[in-house]
Amino acid sequence: MSVWRTDGEGYRLEFDFQPPLLEVHLRGAVAPDANLAITTEYWRHIARAVREVGAGQLLVLDELPGEVMSDEELRRFFDSLAGLGLEQVQIAYVEARLDQVARIEYAQLLAQERGYRVRAFANEPEARLWLRYGAA
Repeated sequence: MSVWRTDGEGYRLEFDFQPPLLEVHLRGAVAPDANLAITTEYWRHIARAVREVGAGQLLVLDELPGEVMSDEELRRFFDSLAGLGLEQVQIAYVEARLDQVARIEYAQLLAQERGYRVRAFANEPEARLWLRYGAA
């Protein structure tokens, strides 16, 4: 087991690696006008951590209070992550805000179109079950 954290502008990533699963708790508050830039920044940190530890699975627990990006911002976001290695891992994404789940599901579809093995969830137990037994 390996535990560490990374702090950025308006966010904190708390990592816990128990092979093959890298778990990331995302906490903080990101200003709406910086959402795309900051989200891209912390996902680059996540991708680097996935590569460094050799994770085969990724569980992201998003506890940020902000809104999901616009459609155009989501497209730009996914384009910016291409080739960072996240396409190689099974990703479960848990959105803490139930009012944002529909937007996260849309983001899931955009990600899947780009080759990511990802699924969005409204709760952690379902995400863990999918990582253990499900397929993308």
